[in-house]
Amino acid sequence: MSYLVSVRQSYLQLLFNVLGLPLLPNYIDGQFKIKDRFSPTDELTVLGLTGIDRMKLNLDLTGEDAEYILSYLPVIEQETFTLGPMYRHYAGKHTQSLSVSHNFLRNKNTKYLNNDESSEDNLMLRLRSTEQKTMIKGENKSYLGAWTIKEGAEIDYIRYQNTSFQRMYGDQLYMSNYNTDLGLWSWGAFATAEYTTPDNRFKSALGVRLDGNNFSKEMKQIWKNISPRLSLSYAFTDNWSLSGSSGLYNQLPPYTALGFKDENVLINENLKYMQVAQGNIGLNWKTRNQLSISLEGFYKKYFHVPLSVNDQIPLLCKGNDYGVIGNEPLVSTAEGQSYGLELMGKWQILKRLNLVSSFTLYRSEYRNNKESEYIPSAWDNRFIFNTSGTYNFPKNWSFGAKLSCIGGAPYTPYDADKSSLVQAWNAQGRPYYDYSRYNSERLAGYAQLDIRVDKMFYFKRYMLGIYLDLQNVTMSKLKQQDILMSTGVIENPEAPIEAQRYVMKSIKQESGTLLPTLGVTFEF
Repeated sequence: MSYLVSVRQSYLQLLFNVLGLPLLPNYIDGQFKIKDRFSPTDELTVLGLTGIDRMKLNLDLTGEDAEYILSYLPVIEQETFTLGPMYRHYAGKHTQSLSVSHNFLRNKNTKYLNNDESSEDNLMLRLRSTEQKTMIKGENKSYLGAWTIKEGAEIDYIRYQNTSFQRMYGDQLYMSNYNTDLGLWSWGAFATAEYTTPDNRFKSALGVRLDGNNFSKEMKQIWKNISPRLSLSYAFTDNWSLSGSSGLYNQLPPYTALGFKDENVLINENLKYMQVAQGNIGLNWKTRNQLSISLEGFYKKYFHVPLSVNDQIPLLCKGNDYGVIGNEPLVSTAEGQSYGLELMGKWQILKRLNLVSSFTLYRSEYRNNKESEYIPSAWDNRFIFNTSGTYNFPKNWSFGAKLSCIGGAPYTPYDADKSSLVQAWNAQGRPYYDYSRYNSERLAGYAQLDIRVDKMFYFKRYMLGIYLDLQNVTMSKLKQQDILMSTGVIENPEAPIEAQRYVMKSIKQESGTLLPTLGVTFEF
């Protein structure tokens, strides 16, 4: 029998407090793995993962940046765990496995106006949600000479519960008291066949998966949710190889979207599985041991993406900040595409140097339906460059560095008229976007340098390591669009409450500081 146990406690809340940051995260995570080969042909593995997050607000801070973040950021509490056993039976050329797992996530978000909890009249948001998934999965894997065949099936039970109160503002202020309890069964079957020639020069894999669930009549029809995939690779010589793959993949929309109700009636029953068709082809060159360079082109096409009926924005283009995504009326009409080239290089000298670099040039776009024009998505940074390396010195010292560069992301200007309304601002504590100008502007690019120094001590039965990690040693600043913020002063107090407006101000938004980490690793 073998086992592995790990528990970690963060100290970021102490560091963030010293650095004067408005949020104080506290993370605890743990994992264990027990593996027992109780006969020559039978094996049992039990795996467990857990995480506990407690994020507090640093209400002692002053300054405009802290004032803005504290005006909308909720207090967040999360607990999550995954637990389950897997039984594996070895029968010569065939291996059967059966696994059972349960995933659990509880999420609590609470926010009061001006962080004043003395009165329930100040409550802006109280969210209590749980997501659970129980899965039973069985598969068989057969090794038949040059062929490897795998087939299997799974059945899942999903439970999503949400009880929320939220102040919201559309054309007027309203209170959303939201309760849902969604339970659904999903099922899937899959099969793959892999073939490799005796000289290992040619490799291929063909697979298919079918998915369905009982959420709606549309989703029950598994023949509409077929996911085929194919990959091929061929080595012309010991140095040159060509590879490519293509496939169609289906994914269930978020539980928040499936479970959204109005007066206890499911609103989004017409949603479909989200789909992505993708393909890539790449050329690789490598020397015998030390250097390899690859160039790959890729294209992805997204179908049946949920579109917000209210904002006319695809759901995948939201959610780059704290908040709940998907609890609104949606239709599966949006589409998207992304395409580009990636150049990657690796240089390795055994026990001395490890250097990896990559440069990706790409586009990411979405449109509301087939008749609309494509516009940049929230992830359309245009390019990403990363290079990282580690050099090992004598006496078990090592030095590492990482340089990251990314192009500026597009952004949507604020709706200054709507944001200044007292009822609108008090509903969410931050400005509203002008979605008629979605992603019409673009930010500047960003670059960051990180370094790390390690020292290892080897003993007879264990290893002790000490490291110093310095993130953003260049003190680079990531600049976002200037924030539009309320001053708290009403410019027309004599007007009806529906027409009252705050005097607004603009705040420069940029972040980036040196983040040091001193750590210890222990292995036995």
